[in-house]
Order: sequence, then structure tokens, then C-alpha cells
Amino acid sequence: MKLLIYFLPLALSLTGIAQSSSNDVKTLEKLNEDWIHSYPTKDTATMSRIFADDFLLISPNGSRITKQDALTMTASPDQQIKSAKVDKVQVRLLGNNVALIMAEASFVAVDNGKDVPGRTNYMDVYEKRKGRWVAIAAHVTYLGQ
Repeated sequence: MKLLIYFLPLALSLTGIAQSSSNDVKTLEKLNEDWIHSYPTKDTATMSRIFADDFLLISPNGSRITKQDALTMTASPDQQIKSAKVDKVQVRLLGNNVALIMAEASFVAVDNGKDVPGRTNYMDVYEKRKGRWVAIAAHVTYLGQ
């Protein structure tokens, strides 16, 4: 009985941590989906909410893209993504305030009036700031068609 009294608070605490982790993973998966789905709709408001002000993305060609650059490029009429979807996703929590998302996505872009399919492999870094997850960095690799 004495052991139960000593270990019950620990067990309850661990249950709370597991529930919190599960909620964080679900939140991060949703943010990832929202981000990818914001490309075809040019939903820069969603992107702006997801990206930290100091967000930095390394593009497939190696260029560094800031939050403002990403929003401007997404809103551009030259950027034509017809559809995008997440194919695989893995969320890895690193403590309570940092998370990695490693995922693959497929998309259809429009180039000279023709549909061009493509795939990417990417890693996003999220940080919990003031109780809210925000994307602080990303690295994208183009996998081709």
C-alpha cells in the first residue's frame, strides 16, 4: 500500500505528460496539413499564422527564404500550385518546446498551361512559443515526378 501511495502521483503525472505529447503531435500534424494545403489556395493568412517572424526555409535550390519571401512568393500569380497533399508524416518531439516534422508531399503545379506533378521530402522545425507551436525553420528537397 505504501508503494502505491508513493508511485500513484508519478503514474498520474506520466499519464498527463503522455496526453500532452499526444495533443502536441495532433496539433503539429494539423499545422503541417494546413501549411501544405495553403499553397494551392494561396492562403497566406494561414502561412503567416504558422510561420514565426524569424522563420527561414532552405529551398531545393539552396536559397534562403524568409517568412515575408515565402508569403510574397505564395501570393504571386506566377506561383501556380493546383493541388498539394501530405503523403507521409512523422512528428518527433524533442522535449516540451521543440519538434521536428519529417514528411513527404506530392503536388501538381501548372507550368506553361500544363499540369506538372512533383514530390518533395522536407523537414520542418517547430518551437512552442508562449504556448503556441510555430514553424521556425524548414528544409525542402525536390524528389522529381
